[in-house]
Amino acid sequence: MASDFDADVVVIGSGFGGSVAALRFAEAGHRVLVLERGDEVTRKTFEPDLDMFWDPPRQRFGMNQLRRSGRNVVTWTGSAVGGGSNVYAATLKRVCEFDGFPSAIREDDLAPYYTIVEDMLGATEYPSYPPYSDVAATQLLLRADARLERERPDLVEGAGRIRLGISFAPPGGHPGQVFTNRFGVTQRYADPRDQSILGGDIGSKNSLDRNYLVEARRQGVRIESMCEADRIRSLPGGGWEIEVSRLRRADGWAQKLRRRWSWRPPPPLATPERVTGRVLVVAAGSLGSTELLLRNRELHGTLDRINEHLGERYTTNGDSFTLLLEARGLALGWLGTLIMSAGLVKRKRLVALLGAALATAGSMRARKAYDPDLGPTNSDYIRFVGVDGQIQGVYIEGGRYPNPIRWVIAAALGAIGGYRPTRYPLIALVTDIAGIFVPPLNIVARSLPIPLLTMGRDDAVGRIHLDKDGRAEIEINLRQNDHFYSYGEMLGRLVADAAGARWMPNPVLRWLRIIDVPHNLGGVPMGEGPAEGVVDDVGRVFGVEDLVVLDGSIIPRSLGPNPSLTIAALAERAMPTLVRQLADEGHIRAIV
Repeated sequence: MASDFDADVVVIGSGFGGSVAALRFAEAGHRVLVLERGDEVTRKTFEPDLDMFWDPPRQRFGMNQLRRSGRNVVTWTGSAVGGGSNVYAATLKRVCEFDGFPSAIREDDLAPYYTIVEDMLGATEYPSYPPYSDVAATQLLLRADARLERERPDLVEGAGRIRLGISFAPPGGHPGQVFTNRFGVTQRYADPRDQSILGGDIGSKNSLDRNYLVEARRQGVRIESMCEADRIRSLPGGGWEIEVSRLRRADGWAQKLRRRWSWRPPPPLATPERVTGRVLVVAAGSLGSTELLLRNRELHGTLDRINEHLGERYTTNGDSFTLLLEARGLALGWLGTLIMSAGLVKRKRLVALLGAALATAGSMRARKAYDPDLGPTNSDYIRFVGVDGQIQGVYIEGGRYPNPIRWVIAAALGAIGGYRPTRYPLIALVTDIAGIFVPPLNIVARSLPIPLLTMGRDDAVGRIHLDKDGRAEIEINLRQNDHFYSYGEMLGRLVADAAGARWMPNPVLRWLRIIDVPHNLGGVPMGEGPAEGVVDDVGRVFGVEDLVVLDGSIIPRSLGPNPSLTIAALAERAMPTLVRQLADEGHIRAIV
């Protein structure tokens, strides 16, 4: 290829599609440059407070971005080297059916590429041996799932332990022990006492920076972190120029104090740069890629050949959650806590002692605490037929989240530089001991519900457009999903009943009609031709030469299962075609 470009192939984004593209183009002998807006993720640099989020105007460069992206939707995306693999739950599930996709994509066609990705990501079933099998929330849900699988074969297609891209200690091994993976990268075996969202799975999750991107770097791929792409334009004679903002952290103690504590943070630090490449692969995620392409078509006017389907067929993959609460003894415990508190306020010693006795009796009557903050985010699943009988219609998985009391302690330690993810088990031990002597703490711990994460093949289809600031905004009518959500709530009640627990609705979705979406799909949908989509079945943009999109934005409908494995498998499937066409013709173009 011509040497007057900075790279033969420039890849924007280092998530599941971008990492696959970078490695496979490099293996074919091409010079590859990856631009990633986020930074490298390490256990040493992780902070459990607001710095865990992505907010460059406030000089925060964490790997999680939560953003209100329209009236109904809060999107959750990743910003780090390795993209969404740093924030996803490491859940790897195959899709069995591809109606709504181009006809070339079938289950048997995609199967070998699923196998390649599973091997690269070290997919393994959640262990059935201690200490992993001892996680109380996992035990509870596995028993409930197995019971439903026996009793409701009309509804249940399968259940059990999820396949995960996580490194677990072998039987008799030591969770938390450091080891070297087959790519030569130091990792650590997952410790079920860790809190995954608060950095506990960094190093144990087989994120892309520990496999695909390691191999890509060995092939000569350059990965430029803290580089956010903005303007894209085609060059005369072919190729692309990308304008990039290179982000920098504030230096000096005064700036750091202002960043952390001031209502008026320091302005973002960014240096404009330009890079050029012969071929451009856009892989910034469903929201990121759609926003970038829309901005360049509608604001900058540099991609006006992209057709009118850009922004269409956005879906949430049916994401929602309800809650499961093991309520035995809670009413008595809370009554005792309130009586004890009133006795202390009124200085009535006997009343306070009576309340403490009732609170203790409630705790003794309750089952052991289920600690929905411990263990990986997902460990079990149950798969149901869909609302209309379609396969892989609904999944329910047990979720995890930080215990609020423990999170406050972790954030306080982080504020003084004293938090590391390995310290979370100690925080948990301290709060458990405190709960013995302070009944309210014990009751709070037992009152934390377990999330039931629901996803599936839903009905609502939205559109992404730009708001006045040039950012992606989603328009979607969630009422189109009312039947799907009602069906999911019915299934959630069945799971709760099978677990001998109480079911609780999602109040934000039910009454505010707002949904938190970690599985954003669509926006640059694939189709048989330009009359149906923006890209073809291997991500080539119709009508635009040497422009490829490979990420969740090209998926044209809700999948049902967690989508990351399918996104990577579709990229693996695309790469032989793209590499071959580039070698044969010197260009990549959709053939209509």
